[in-house]
Amino acid sequence: MSQEFTLNDLKQFYPKYEEGMDLTQNIVQDIRKRSNALHNLLSGSKPLSRHRCLIDLDLSLIGFAETAEYLLKIGRTDSLEIFGWYLDFNDEYRETSKKMRGRIFYV
Repeated sequence: MSQEFTLNDLKQFYPKYEEGMDLTQNIVQDIRKRSNALHNLLSGSKPLSRHRCLIDLDLSLIGFAETAEYLLKIGRTDSLEIFGWYLDFNDEYRETSKKMRGRIFYV
C-alpha cells in the first residue's frame, strides 16, 4: 500500500528560520535536521524522487544548511550573510508548494 505525501506533509521540512534572524547554533541545527529529513525521505522513496520540484527543493535546502553551518563555524552569524541562501530556498519552497497544491504524491 502506498503512503500519501501532500502539501501539508511538506511543511515539516520548512526550517524555523525567518528573514532577518541571525544564525545561532539552534537555528543551524534545525535547518540541518530538516535538510537531512527531506533528503532521507527522497533517497528512500523512488516515487517521490521522480518529482523534479522535490529534488530541486532538496538541493536548495542542502545548500542552505551547508552555508548556515559554515557561516556559524567562521563566526559570520549576521542575517545578511545567509540572506541570499534563505531567499533561494524560500523561492524553491514556494514553487514546490505551488506545484503540489491540490495534488497527492505517493511515497
